Amino acid sequence: MSTTEETTRPWPPLACHWVEEPDGTRWLVPGCVARLHDVDAGSCTCPTLADQLEVAQRERDEVRHAHRSLQSWHHAIVAAVYAHPDGIRIMKNAADRSSGC
Repeated sequence: MSTTEETTRPWPPLACHWVEEPDGTRWLVPGCVARLHDVDAGSCTCPTLADQLEVAQRERDEVRHAHRSLQSWHHAIVAAVYAHPDGIRIMKNAADRSSGC
């Protein structure tokens, strides 16, 4: 799969849904294997909105945890540099070099 295909496909995958044509014809677009094999299957295995929300909240919490961990490392490194006898000079040199980017 190309990068373009990766960025244009819906995410998360669409759940089973019906598409109605202007003439009233309806087509089921299956989003799960159960409906793919049997259009009338009553046991659609697509995730519910509640399931999707739970997954999204779990992913959000994992990202927040990772961000806090990175912030802790960043603060520890900055504190260690400032604790160095030449810390202020080191930070000034780093700031001067980064301003040219």
